[in-house]
Amino acid sequence: MALGLAFLAGCSSDHTATTSPLNSPAAAPNADLLGSVGSLLSGVLQLVTNVQRSSPLAAPISVQQVVGAAGGTLRIPAAGVTVQVPAGALSSPTLITMTARAGSAVAYDFAPHGITFAKPLVFTQSLSGTNAWVLTAPLLSLGYYPDPSLLGTTTSLVSELLDGSTNLLTWTFTSHIQHFSGYVLACRD
Repeated sequence: MALGLAFLAGCSSDHTATTSPLNSPAAAPNADLLGSVGSLLSGVLQLVTNVQRSSPLAAPISVQQVVGAAGGTLRIPAAGVTVQVPAGALSSPTLITMTARAGSAVAYDFAPHGITFAKPLVFTQSLSGTNAWVLTAPLLSLGYYPDPSLLGTTTSLVSELLDGSTNLLTWTFTSHIQHFSGYVLACRD
């Protein structure tokens, strides 16, 4: 029983197991949002628990790079993230922007919004300096949020969960991205 509670606590910001994260007003996204956008996307959104940074980012950090058919790499070392654009993912030079969101959630905005790729991009996030731990590694996913207002402090509403893998030797999480907007590293609840 104690191991089960410890397992659930790894991605929880308050380190307690709960059955309904929506019961906590501080954990839920904006109530107005849940009434308006939530009703529009009813049945499509899933509540996830955000992976948290030990030291929140004080301000957003952005990088930009023109990436063409040969591919390229975007990195934000202070946020521990790397995105590899493989050769052939884009057919023409495109200005790609990656922004690490301020705060404790491990979340990113990408532009141009809505772009899709011929080959998936490789997203790699360092788990050092986060509340992820070995027993929660199988629960980690990359959650796609179509609108930043869906991000909460400790939980978020996502419309798509992308599987990935955790490398225990390098303590990194890797997933693949087919399209852009925003992504948050999360635990499946």
